[in-house]
Amino acid sequence: MKSTLYLKAKVLPGNKIEIETPDLIVGQTVEVVILIPNDTPDSVEKQSLSLEQRIAFLKLPMAERRRILESQTETMITHYQQDLEWKELMSGDIIDY
Repeated sequence: MKSTLYLKAKVLPGNKIEIETPDLIVGQTVEVVILIPNDTPDSVEKQSLSLEQRIAFLKLPMAERRRILESQTETMITHYQQDLEWKELMSGDIIDY
């Protein structure tokens, strides 16, 4: 059975990605899948909330927080129904070399 290791990495100068983990053995052959998000770094940073914004959200009445979370949930449901790439990735055949 294959084990899966999920890591995030930044692209280094020279368009290189470095993977370092004690789970790997020197000389071992591994399969690497690279998922490139559609979002640009700028749009991801704009979506991140500051600590002050998070605290302000927690201070809202429960009904208001639920309304906001329901709206975000509907957005995510629409996203995952339209973008089926995640299903293709999870349903693919496992190739054992």
